[in-house]
Amino acid sequence: MKRCSYCGREYPDAATTCAIDQEPLLNVVGGRVEPTERGKVSGVWRGAYGYENKGALGEKVVPFTLTLKQGWLGHFAGTVTEDSPMGMPGIGKVDGFLEWPTIEFTKQMPIGYIAGPDGSKVTFREYFMEHGHACENELPSPPISYRGTFLDGNRVQGFWLIKPTRISLPDGWGITIPQTTGLWCAEFIATDTGTKPITGPQQPFFDKSLLPEPEALAEADSAFHSLGKFPVADAETLLKRFDRENIRFEVARDDSAIRQMLPVTALFGGYSGTAPMIEIFVHTDDEARATAIINQGSQV
Repeated sequence: MKRCSYCGREYPDAATTCAIDQEPLLNVVGGRVEPTERGKVSGVWRGAYGYENKGALGEKVVPFTLTLKQGWLGHFAGTVTEDSPMGMPGIGKVDGFLEWPTIEFTKQMPIGYIAGPDGSKVTFREYFMEHGHACENELPSPPISYRGTFLDGNRVQGFWLIKPTRISLPDGWGITIPQTTGLWCAEFIATDTGTKPITGPQQPFFDKSLLPEPEALAEADSAFHSLGKFPVADAETLLKRFDRENIRFEVARDDSAIRQMLPVTALFGGYSGTAPMIEIFVHTDDEARATAIINQGSQV
């Protein structure tokens, strides 16, 4: 028996193409779809993600469920839910592209959280209010970039990335979220989007030897250029100015620099050591304005 990966219609073994949507048919063995290639990702996927960094968060693996619908020219959209108690609550949005054997998508959860050194979580809003700043509504998580490669038609694995991001309030006060990366994988479960899986993936992260280096994802996903390295006080002054001018920026990935940029030290439990310089990156479209601000002496 064969089955269309898009509409789920079943056909005899001799058939090769779906009569409804012209998609290639997938082999079904023992009730399980076993394609050699996947043309569309519509349906339910069961996955898991983990963290590259070690520590309280680095040890946990968070299961999740993707419900996807394929569109035109490789584009797809859908939703994601993470399992409690480790996952973020709420239903997140997914938007991406499939170009076999590569898949890329952006995930954003409805409520953003800050993780403490013990693995506990507080929302951005709770954190702002604890520090005496008004915040009427919950704030979403930063966008999370996922990139993966299919091992076969049913299994995919890769890296995810949260870029360095500053979450700011209208009064200018905010927090800087450092870059975070990790592994993820997912298995195809069913074409029926009403399916509610409770297990899987059966082999989290599958074959790690086939995963690219996390730096490859960071470099490919970056549209930011370095402005150079600055003393901590000067860097914070510049970032406040950039934030007011809606200039998109990132900060250096080096933990030794992040440690000195308050209030990040408060979020992650306080660090020892010094970091006299911070490297700042700005989006290429904003580079001219950022350079002009630096040349003006970073007046605020």
